Amino acid sequence: MEEPRAATNRDMKTEFAFFGEVWTFFKKYYFPRPDESYWCDLVEESAAINERYHCDLCCDLLIAVTKELQRREKEMKNRKEKNGI
Repeated sequence: MEEPRAATNRDMKTEFAFFGEVWTFFKKYYFPRPDESYWCDLVEESAAINERYHCDLCCDLLIAVTKELQRREKEMKNRKEKNGI
C-alpha cells in the first residue's frame, strides 16, 4: 500500500496562514483574565480571524481555543475559591 503524499506549506497556503494566526491568538490570550475587556477583545479578534478565512476548520479551531480558555478561567476561579482568595 502506497504511503499518502504529505502536503507542503505551499499546497496548504491558506491553512498554514490561519493555523499561524490561531496559534498567535492562543498565545496572546493564553492567561485568561476574569474581566469583561479580556473576553470582548478575544471575541472581536476571533471574529476578525474567522472573517478573513471563511473556513469551517478555522472556525472550529477558534472555537476550540476559546473553549479551552474558558475552561482554564473556570479552573483558575475554582482554585481561588477553594483557597479562599
